[in-house]
Amino acid sequence: MNPELSVEDILPDSTFTCFVVRSLFSKAECEELLTPTVKKSFQQAKANYPTYYRNNDRFVLNDEGLANTLFQKVKPYLPATIEIDSSIQAENGTWQLKELNSRLRFCKYSSNQYFHRHLDGIHYRNDAVQSKLTFMIYLNGAEEFKGGRTLFFKTKETDEVWAAYVPKQGDLIVFDHNVWHEGEVLSEGEKFVLRSDILYLRISGGMQGSGPFSGHLGYIWSLLKFDDNTILSGGRDTSIKVWTIDGEERQSLKEHQNSILCMEKMNNDTFISGSRDQYIIIWKNYQAVNKIKIHSAIVLSLCRITDSTFASGGGDNMITIANVEGEVLRTLTGHSNWVWKVIKLDENTIASCSEDNSIKLWEIGSGRLLATFFDNEPVISLDFHSSKGQLISGSLSGRVSVRSLGEDYQEESIFTFAAHTGIIRTIKIINGDTLVTGGEDNMIKIWRFDGRLLTELRHQNFVQAVEQLGDNKIISASYDGTIKVWGI
Repeated sequence: MNPELSVEDILPDSTFTCFVVRSLFSKAECEELLTPTVKKSFQQAKANYPTYYRNNDRFVLNDEGLANTLFQKVKPYLPATIEIDSSIQAENGTWQLKELNSRLRFCKYSSNQYFHRHLDGIHYRNDAVQSKLTFMIYLNGAEEFKGGRTLFFKTKETDEVWAAYVPKQGDLIVFDHNVWHEGEVLSEGEKFVLRSDILYLRISGGMQGSGPFSGHLGYIWSLLKFDDNTILSGGRDTSIKVWTIDGEERQSLKEHQNSILCMEKMNNDTFISGSRDQYIIIWKNYQAVNKIKIHSAIVLSLCRITDSTFASGGGDNMITIANVEGEVLRTLTGHSNWVWKVIKLDENTIASCSEDNSIKLWEIGSGRLLATFFDNEPVISLDFHSSKGQLISGSLSGRVSVRSLGEDYQEESIFTFAAHTGIIRTIKIINGDTLVTGGEDNMIKIWRFDGRLLTELRHQNFVQAVEQLGDNKIISASYDGTIKVWGI
């Protein structure tokens, strides 16, 4: 450690690790990292991240040698051990400093680009080696751009800035993954950073992986009740796990190369899965029988049409109708941003909701657009009550909208109520008269269709998926890495 360097605690009134090592990297070292090749390699993040979340450019480099070189330089400033409280994170106990994640992410921000408020995800090497801290080098300083501060917040919802850091070339910032932060929008110029994750080894404490439905590492994105005895789950760890209804793991299916975002049952022995790796995989008797690439971005939603055909929505703004052999039968264009959800209304009609603030209804056979309903913000989740003719949607700000549709699917009325303080990630109709919503406020809420709240249930992180198990049971999956069964 260089005693001449200044180490500044950014959040001195907090138990969170959050500090800056001033001028740890020289101007020459920053220029050596930000090579002309790197500058030419940036791509838009839109293929993998929604624009409400971030719209900056990035370049990902996997380089163990460079990661080790950077780690040796910053190691003297890092906490040798970290204590994790189980009330904050499931992987509690004592953790010992190990290494830097070799997956290095260069980020570029130009005018009007940002990375809105978020928590950095944990990188899992395995159950015992996980990232705990974010590592970021500022490759240029604020004299080259306007805006672009790194802002910290006590909660996701508050408007009050807890602390603000003005970038300076060569500074290293290190902070806990559990601190809410954002990259402020740039008004002009260009900003460059290099970030990665600091990995720690568990040396004592509780182990993840005990109890029913335990075994995923990290975020769980999707759930599918395949039959009365089988639950499927898909996670950031690239695995699809096959569970008994009581939570005993039967199989772990590994074919995708990235997070599994959606799954859909096709028939009694076949289901399909969609991933951030841009592929759709056809599974028969839990064996991968076909791998299809029909989107140029992540696959966000799958919807069964018949036993052998399905619709899919993606981060390329497209809806495709294809068969399990991989033949694209039809492409539906009309959305101008991510298609978050596609659902079936009847044998001839599907509906889609999008980041572009709209819900669209389509005729399956012809691909004709039948109707468009506009919102004033992105529409993230969707379900349909066929007997009532009600289309239920969940929005970016946490509102639920219940649209009553006529025989020709034209909107007759709409009722809207505030449901969550964050994005509504999932909506599920159960028992015919009850609505279940899951949100980024970590809550599951159960409602009457008139907006009357019946029950609240809580995870430790975003609620991503909900399925009904029986008349009085639901199952949920969360970013906290858990799957939970609830009596209602």
